[in-house]
Amino acid sequence: MPYVLDANVMNLFQKERLEQISGHAHRTIELVTQDCCIALDDGGHCQQEWLACAGGAHPIALADWIVDMMVDGNIRMFSFCKSSMYKELTGKGIPKKDHKWIRLALGSGSELIVTDDIDLFDPTRKNCCSEEKNAIKRNGTGPISKFLKKTYGVSICCPEKIDDYFERIDES
Repeated sequence: MPYVLDANVMNLFQKERLEQISGHAHRTIELVTQDCCIALDDGGHCQQEWLACAGGAHPIALADWIVDMMVDGNIRMFSFCKSSMYKELTGKGIPKKDHKWIRLALGSGSELIVTDDIDLFDPTRKNCCSEEKNAIKRNGTGPISKFLKKTYGVSICCPEKIDDYFERIDES
């Protein structure tokens, strides 16, 4: 099964690469590619955001890394789901720029989006202090994460909790 990684995860991954540390983003990529692969859309929208966000902030050959991962089969291309969910997702408070991650998950058959973006947990908490946002992300709580799981079978997980997610799926 493919997995979707939001651009902020790739930003963290690039930062870890630059600092030569093996943190939560490295662990995420390790677990995801060990289990299956990372999904990207065949239109290049998600990859472009990866490059703009992560490659711009930490420019250390992200495009080359992506190509190498594609050659190895660790990144595969999928189409976005055809269904237009714009009204439904926008009505839930999900910013339009984040719809692509959900559409990619549905189009690729992914059951997981790894993100550190509060908008995919609870966009109403965007202006909260970082401790509160981190608690929501670590606990996986929030109306959006609950809605996506219940409606589409897509879980939302922050990189910090990736080991817990894989332990749960191994147990089931």
